[in-house]
Amino acid sequence: MGVFEDFIAEYKAEIKKTPVHEGILKLINEISDSLLDSKMFPSKELKELINKLKIRAEEPMKVAITGQFSSGKSTFLNALLAKNILPTGITPVTSKVNYIRYGGEFTLMVKYKDGRESFHAIENIKSFTDQRNAIEDIDYLTLYAPLELLKYIIFVDTPGLNSQNFSDTETTELVLKEVDGIIWLSLMDNAGKMSEAETLERYMHSYQNKSLCVLNQKDKFSLEQIETTVEYVKNSFKNYFAEVVPISAKQALESRSEEKHIVLENELKKVLKTLKADIEANNYEIKEEFMQNAANSFNKAALNIAHLPSKEKLLKESNIEKVLDFIYSEIKPIAINSKEFAITQEIKRLLSDLLEQEEKIISIFEELEEILNCYEDEIKTVCAKLKSRFSTSLHESYLKIEEIIEKISFEILSNKTDAKRVRYVKKRGFFKGYEPCYYEAAKINSDEVYKRLFFDDDLIGKMFKRYLRSLEAIQEEIDCENRAVFKTLEDKVLKWQKPYELIRKNKSIQSDIQFANIRKFASKSYENILKPFSGEITASFTRMSSELKHVSAGIKFNYQNATEVVIAFLERRIEKSIKLYEENPMQFSVYEPKLDEIKERLKINLHLHEFQNMIKGGRNFIVKNYDLLLEEFIKIKEERLKFILENKTEYVKLRNILNSLLDAIA
Repeated sequence: MGVFEDFIAEYKAEIKKTPVHEGILKLINEISDSLLDSKMFPSKELKELINKLKIRAEEPMKVAITGQFSSGKSTFLNALLAKNILPTGITPVTSKVNYIRYGGEFTLMVKYKDGRESFHAIENIKSFTDQRNAIEDIDYLTLYAPLELLKYIIFVDTPGLNSQNFSDTETTELVLKEVDGIIWLSLMDNAGKMSEAETLERYMHSYQNKSLCVLNQKDKFSLEQIETTVEYVKNSFKNYFAEVVPISAKQALESRSEEKHIVLENELKKVLKTLKADIEANNYEIKEEFMQNAANSFNKAALNIAHLPSKEKLLKESNIEKVLDFIYSEIKPIAINSKEFAITQEIKRLLSDLLEQEEKIISIFEELEEILNCYEDEIKTVCAKLKSRFSTSLHESYLKIEEIIEKISFEILSNKTDAKRVRYVKKRGFFKGYEPCYYEAAKINSDEVYKRLFFDDDLIGKMFKRYLRSLEAIQEEIDCENRAVFKTLEDKVLKWQKPYELIRKNKSIQSDIQFANIRKFASKSYENILKPFSGEITASFTRMSSELKHVSAGIKFNYQNATEVVIAFLERRIEKSIKLYEENPMQFSVYEPKLDEIKERLKINLHLHEFQNMIKGGRNFIVKNYDLLLEEFIKIKEERLKFILENKTEYVKLRNILNSLLDAIA
């Protein structure tokens, strides 16, 4: 009863997993620790992929069964498993990937695309694989079977590579990339046809070292036909297969399902299942009678099986054992290395995809940095042009003030008359008394000046309006040009912003959070980047506008008063000179107003020297303000670059981590 004692010992302990390839699992764990750290903002898809890699590293080797549809894949798999498990038919019925794995009992697990799982009796498998049924929501199936072979091999039954359904072919392509070995199944009478050659060329060119070609239905052909076909396929398809084996899946299934040791194994499973139920029903108390009943049942079945006719000849004729030999002698030795290589390549690929993500994000920040750096050079050039342009405009505007002064001075001088005056001097000689002495003294007709300049003709008012219009034009141009200065930057930043506020990851494993952060950063580009520049542009215009208003207001409210003051000054000076002249004509002369003097007095009374300093020269207020604008822009640029760098640095760190991981693997 040793077999039952072994069963009980195994039943009490959990079935241990197949030994893990420590090196590759260690690598996966190291990658997992780094990539799934919260600072990497890992995506759900990345977590799932790393988990799949762990499972793949721990699980047995995978062998895919593929080929063109209706080539007998399901029958062939049934033969390998020595049990009629998978549904077969004339029409293509396998439209989902079926994973056939080891399990304690026959069970079917259906995995749905929304993540749900459901378990069913194995007899129901056909309803979940037949593409004639509505099974669009199913992702894949896993068939668990208590077959010894499945402890070492996971078989993958695929829909086929030339299905009329594109998604079936696409699914099969993905499966072939992740398995350790491939068995290409073809019907003997279909081998080498053009349709098959095209399919092999398209899908199988990179799997030669792990691929076996199996030609099914050899039982329908003569030995000579078989040899000829095999030789033809070997020569024609040597770039796709390591070996070509003719078999009869029908004979193999018939012989293997009735092999005495397999029948005996199936009976043993039934007996053990009953024994397990008895133990569980008795609260896990192991009684002698349970073991005795199990032994009796098994011995009885064994006696019946011993009398079964041998199927060894049929099994040998089926040639199925050569397929198993290839799996164990060719695929299994390279399975560990190929698995390690495949997983390593997958890790490199996912690291590259993540590195691509960080490079893309860093480049987004660098684009913005480049815009700001180039803008500094542009603004320097623009400010230099505007300083020159508006300094010239201001000088031209100042000339209009000088025209006003020229006109006032001219009118004052034009309305000066020479009035005859008399003074009395002592007579010379013996005659006593005084005699008159006539002379001329200037007199200004101020009423006529005021009437001409400010009242009837309002010459100065008209001239001043032209002066104000020139200042207003300068102010409008400054406003327009300042806006243009900002608009240049604004257009570039908004052009940069447009694609990145909508950016999405282009690889599923890339980080949703990182790209969401970039979208948020880009959407706030006005607030984070442009707003300080816009504020300084507004401040600059306000400063210059205030200066211009100061210039216009000072003259606007003073020119008539200044004229009156100058005329009064001239009149006082004339009167004073007359008095002095009459007292001492030999020493003093009568004052005669001059044009230049009138102009100078007007400038003094209009405070024009102050305005000259503001308007004229290389350091006028326009120059000063544009120098200040440039200085502030450079400060803002440096602050914004620092802000961008602070954001970019986090992604540079992540890029360095990924590069280090890639270097370590290489």
